[in-house]
Amino acid sequence: MTMRVTNRMMVESAVRRMSARLASFERTQNALATGKRILTASDDVAGMNRALSVRAGLAATAQAKRNADDGAMWVELADSRLASVVDGLQRVRELAVSARNPAANADALEAIANEVAELREVFLSAANSRHRGRPLFSGFVADDPVVDVGGTWTYQGDNGQITRRVSDTDVVTINVTADEVFGFSDGEDLFGILDDLETKLRTGDRNGIGASIDALDRAMGRVLEARSRLGAAGSRIEAARFRADAEEVTLRAQLSSVEDVDLAEAVMELQLQEVAYQAAQGALAKALQPSLAAFLR
Repeated sequence: MTMRVTNRMMVESAVRRMSARLASFERTQNALATGKRILTASDDVAGMNRALSVRAGLAATAQAKRNADDGAMWVELADSRLASVVDGLQRVRELAVSARNPAANADALEAIANEVAELREVFLSAANSRHRGRPLFSGFVADDPVVDVGGTWTYQGDNGQITRRVSDTDVVTINVTADEVFGFSDGEDLFGILDDLETKLRTGDRNGIGASIDALDRAMGRVLEARSRLGAAGSRIEAARFRADAEEVTLRAQLSSVEDVDLAEAVMELQLQEVAYQAAQGALAKALQPSLAAFLR
């Protein structure tokens, strides 16, 4: 049995073909205009899944870089505060050594005591420094870590370790606590040492000043140890940032290979689609009445 082909069937078939060619022509135009090969999931389901996976990797890398930047800022700020403490301790030691000189009279010892008291306030300010409202040296506690309670210097923070995840596998501790930095955990806090030195200076106890110098040396060692740990943390963060930058470049290249169009190929495809669309128009013109076909062309 032979199916009868009517003029209407020919016209409908030609219209469908022309619509399909027009849609392909439009997709190619859009790809060339946007520079993207995948505009909707239906354009390339496998490619879209791959692009989503790469974008998730880019988002994770960007978060790791933000964490690294914040951690680096914390470490750098804490280290700068401790650097000022080291400078101050060197000055205190110089003053204590000069005070042991028999040529230093009572007035000189009083002046040295006053300077030691001023430097103690500098150290206290450094110990209670903050970053974005959080104390640098008190662990997880929000209050100032070092306070004078009834004439006794006290550490009121905790031993909490503040960390930053700077990669999928690398978590860095970015803080040190005043408990360890300033000797509270060793029973020989820096502020008590300075109080004792100030008293010896005001009373002219030159023999006792020697013991204070030894205590200052131990205090210096603790601060330098803390700076060493911060330096190691900073190095790990810097290395992680370098890896994250390299990973981001790689992921962006992968995303481009999945999503972006080859311009030369896209131009050629556009020309082919244009020819195909014109052929479909010609076929439709054969099926339609001359007046309507002329209008459409």
